[in-house]
Amino acid sequence: MKTTSLFLIVALAFFSCKSNEEVQKETTHTTSVTTSVKTEAKNSSEVKISPQEEEYTGIITEEDLTSGILKVWFMPGYEAYDPDQETVDKIDKNIDDYSIKVFMGTWCSDSRREIPKFFKLLDRIDYNQNNLEVITTDLYKTTKQGYEKEYNIDFVPTIIFIDKNGEEVNRFVEFPQESLEEDILKIVTNQPYTNSYAD
Repeated sequence: MKTTSLFLIVALAFFSCKSNEEVQKETTHTTSVTTSVKTEAKNSSEVKISPQEEEYTGIITEEDLTSGILKVWFMPGYEAYDPDQETVDKIDKNIDDYSIKVFMGTWCSDSRREIPKFFKLLDRIDYNQNNLEVITTDLYKTTKQGYEKEYNIDFVPTIIFIDKNGEEVNRFVEFPQESLEEDILKIVTNQPYTNSYAD
């Protein structure tokens, strides 16, 4: 039984949107591992990963996401998302003060859920995408080009907001505390905001 559980945990580590380091921490807590394995098994079974998505890392654009194999999961999420307009208007007044760097995995269920919404939100406010860089990682949250090295990426998606001085202001990580637009509003208006994995 223990051998089967350990095998399942190791297998799921490859499909988790968490870092391998975080998965290893979880294996030291038997109770949380059992819960985590059940949850991750459900999530990983819902995500069909193509070989191209496992291997590709680097900069990606909205056009890449809306065409080819990626549009199969990107477009339904994009079309279904209808952000609160009042919140969108408030974001619109403040977001141009920031450039944005996104780390995501095309293989990751959390990225597949949040990234289509994120692009829909940016399109609604007509954000200047010259100030946006979206980077896809492999299953280990790394890129062949090393884009992630100075950003401490343990989970995807991670959306980093950078001020005009080039300093990170805050980051959205993996899933919202309230909703995607409410979380982003807090970040761009300098309200207190802590993602789920912040110390």
